Amino acid sequence: MTFATRGFTLLLLPALLWQPALDGQVSADWKRCNMDSLATWNCAMYYSGTVAQTSTLKVSGKDEVTTVTATIAAGRVTCRVKPAGAPEFEGPGMLVVGHATTENAGEYDFQVWCPEEAGKRPRRGDYPIMEMADLQAADYGKLDGKSTYEHPDADEANGVSGSVTVTWHLVRQ
Repeated sequence: MTFATRGFTLLLLPALLWQPALDGQVSADWKRCNMDSLATWNCAMYYSGTVAQTSTLKVSGKDEVTTVTATIAAGRVTCRVKPAGAPEFEGPGMLVVGHATTENAGEYDFQVWCPEEAGKRPRRGDYPIMEMADLQAADYGKLDGKSTYEHPDADEANGVSGSVTVTWHLVRQ
């Protein structure tokens, strides 16, 4: 084998060995899920529903409540945001629904990006406003849940307490 032929073979070998999921390996129900810059196996385009977050922070005996509701229709996201002490606004958002497998059930996670100010758009480099991971679905066709956790700005030493509640209802359309 000449040097040129051997070099060509070595260049071609990784391409032959690397194979994306073949149609036979992917459940027909989830064929259009894809790798993108947001997730390894993003299936967001299949879902419609809502993801909502209520953030309550108690500072000096006063509640500061922020609500964000993302309404999803076939993977497209519209966010309604009501910041604490500011007027409500609406804007476009982004959604990732990551499936851990190419089957019809298993582990999943999701992330939602919404604008933080009126007139702004979330960008790929922004931190998601809502994020849930290591969730289990008996059927990827319907993802429902609720989670409450301590507010990240809670500071017991300074008398600041709070919680964040995220609820979601996503169904395959």
